[in-house]
Amino acid sequence: MCDEKAVMQRVKLAKGSENSQEAAKYYLEAAQMLVELSEKTPEKDGEFMDMANKLYLKGKKLKEKKTILKTTKKSAKITFDSIGGLHELKEEIRFKIIEPFKSPELFEYYGKSIGGGILMYGPPGCGKSLVAKATANEANMAFFHVKSSDLKSKFVGETEKNIAELFEKARENQPAIIFFDEFESIGGERSEAAAHEKNFVAQLLTEMDGMDSKDQKILLLAATNEPWSVDSALRREGRFGKTLFVPQPDFEARSQIFELEMAKRPTEEINFMKLAEMTKGFSGADIKSICEHATNIPLKESLVTKKKRKISMKDMNTAVKETDSIVKQWYAKAKRQVEMKHMGEFFPDLIQRAQEVEPILL
Repeated sequence: MCDEKAVMQRVKLAKGSENSQEAAKYYLEAAQMLVELSEKTPEKDGEFMDMANKLYLKGKKLKEKKTILKTTKKSAKITFDSIGGLHELKEEIRFKIIEPFKSPELFEYYGKSIGGGILMYGPPGCGKSLVAKATANEANMAFFHVKSSDLKSKFVGETEKNIAELFEKARENQPAIIFFDEFESIGGERSEAAAHEKNFVAQLLTEMDGMDSKDQKILLLAATNEPWSVDSALRREGRFGKTLFVPQPDFEARSQIFELEMAKRPTEEINFMKLAEMTKGFSGADIKSICEHATNIPLKESLVTKKKRKISMKDMNTAVKETDSIVKQWYAKAKRQVEMKHMGEFFPDLIQRAQEVEPILL
């Protein structure tokens, strides 16, 4: 039960505990309870939130600080060669991101700035995160992969501190790429955000505006499935002024994904080209789901018959027919949102692809 009495019990347990980690746990639980109480009792919102912040800070000091920053070790396995298809996107990234850092003098000669931000958008499950990791490896840069939801905190001012810490860490490890996944959750349109969430975008803008120095070698990449939800101030030139559309995999990529997914599974002769043709308009995540579904068919049979059999083309065909692509739903929603907000000029690739995909997936 979440009430003031329960909060005080947690605080009492925290004060009486000789274990700092246990005490931290009770303080943080009490803080969470107060946040919930503030939502249920608006008349005491300010009082509860003040108490919550104080208890949260106590718990945070006791608890060993867990950093939100994650650097991905460079790996020769994750390069553009590891990603099937998307040739135009790869070339665009090479020109906009990789080459400026490899040949800064040449780009400076032609008056081209280095760094800044690029917003990748497109259907879910189409490899935006993989493209970001491959970009960092191709450019030989430190890579900070941060889910925007990990930066956010319910406590006043904590999210802004997390953002500042992230940029400071990147400066210490430059040249570096900061990759924001699920970007809409922290860079959302301020006109539609709660009062305290508007400060998230303001902090991002402050950090980004301080990156225009020649001494700074930091590139920002962001990925979102909802580009129409990103604040317009973040999409301006000098910030995330360049947008790159990451579409669902093409024929070549779909064939490669099927081959990679089925490589370690027992199969009969599989016609990957045929499967690629059958899954036109599907995402990489859809294809992985198909492979899982097809694998489960003989596995379930074997559990009953106690006889092993390999995955057949028939199993694959069945799985394709029984898998509904998430891409269809995304394009329908995306096209509707972009047109409703009159943002077609900002995302022309989305509108064009939506018109192409619609008849395929009907």
